[in-house]
Amino acid sequence: DDEDSSDDEDSSDDEDSSDDDSANDIFSASSTDNYDAELLPIFDINAHNAGRTDLSDLAFLSSLTNEQKERWQHQRVSWDAHLELLFHEDTFNNEYRMSFEAFNELKEILQPILQRNANYCRDSDPILTEHVMAMGIRYLKGGSVLDNRRFVNLSRSAGYSAVDDFINAVNSAPELDICFPTSPEEWNKVRNGWKSRSSLPHIYHGCVGAIDGFFQPTTMPMQSETSNIIAYYSGHYESYGLNCQALIKDDLQWMYFGINSPGATNDNVSYSRAVDLKTIVDALPLGLYIVGDAAYTLSEHLLVPYTGQHRQDPYQDSFNYHLSQLRIRVEMAFGYMVNKFRLLGRKLECSMEKNSAILMACARLHNFILKHDKPFASSNWTVTDDSVGEEGVLEVVPHPNAPLGMSYMPQLPDDTFDTYQGVSFTRQAIVDQLQEGSIRRPLYNIQRKIDEMNYKTKSGYVIDREFISPI
Repeated sequence: DDEDSSDDEDSSDDEDSSDDDSANDIFSASSTDNYDAELLPIFDINAHNAGRTDLSDLAFLSSLTNEQKERWQHQRVSWDAHLELLFHEDTFNNEYRMSFEAFNELKEILQPILQRNANYCRDSDPILTEHVMAMGIRYLKGGSVLDNRRFVNLSRSAGYSAVDDFINAVNSAPELDICFPTSPEEWNKVRNGWKSRSSLPHIYHGCVGAIDGFFQPTTMPMQSETSNIIAYYSGHYESYGLNCQALIKDDLQWMYFGINSPGATNDNVSYSRAVDLKTIVDALPLGLYIVGDAAYTLSEHLLVPYTGQHRQDPYQDSFNYHLSQLRIRVEMAFGYMVNKFRLLGRKLECSMEKNSAILMACARLHNFILKHDKPFASSNWTVTDDSVGEEGVLEVVPHPNAPLGMSYMPQLPDDTFDTYQGVSFTRQAIVDQLQEGSIRRPLYNIQRKIDEMNYKTKSGYVIDREFISPI
């Protein structure tokens, strides 16, 4: 009996041992056979292979997986101390792209939208309106969100949220709306401003705006955003992007700014899609007009330069020259905005919706800064080829990918672009006045005209200069 009992116990022990081995198989062979040993550094691999799993290893791994870091308490930058340093160094305008007075006025406009409730802040220090504005403005001027959030001392998520909140606040504040003149008196004021920019105000006395297109490079849009991704690709710039249409007053403020079309769309088509803009222009009284480059269709209310053989006529060429004194200002406006908000000088990497919001926020802030700080009020602030380097000339930094030393990337027509000559008795009447007065292009400008008549793109396509920038 003792031997039987002993055999039974041995048998029972063997079964228990077999059960244990089966249980251990769950954590041993079935686990290690499918994974490289380097992927399981926390386990004793030899023990696994021998079927001797140490369950304490699993408990330790579980504790690491479930462990949460203690929340870091961010102590915000002292805004008063920050201002004291900027005033001492006289760098506030450079840091925030506007005067301190303008910044405070902008704060008053945005504060009802941006103000945070300290009771909902998870840190001991609340996020002030100034902190949100600092994050947004520093981002638009080209700074990194991650670098800027360390300056303000925000969490990563709070930093990105602050930038989004700032952009949305700027775009939703009615005080920052971009508007057309709303009365005859306002239109007349705009008209007088343009007359002061022309060397022949008695002839070019009907201009009330200058229009142009702007190409903003972006990353490739997602398929969820558009069914026609290729429509956003510009062959000239070898980049995806957006087409913006803008109309300015003589003081470089936008009267209209819209993100109308994908990047491959030419200006003429994009202008037709800007319904609000086109409706206003078409309704102008006879004798009033806006000016643009040759990519637009000539009409009584949109004057464009002569191209091709028409420029051989000295008075039609003279028309082009004097028209360029007005057209150049829209180029100045784009250049000023891109140099003020350096983020626009590179590819925008967000969704197309957010990229559009960024562009619109920059345009609205552009107007606000010009209106408040009036940086060009002390002089005539014009651009002519005989005044380069003189006081009163707007300095901009050339964009490496832009044609003709321009500081922004204008929309370029491609080889499929068709010009529509159109008809304008207003343009012909101006040419007749130039001929009656024997007014021609100045001699000093003729050689420049010859040198810069055409522009060759990266792809080798030659474009008439009058489709891009004044000469």
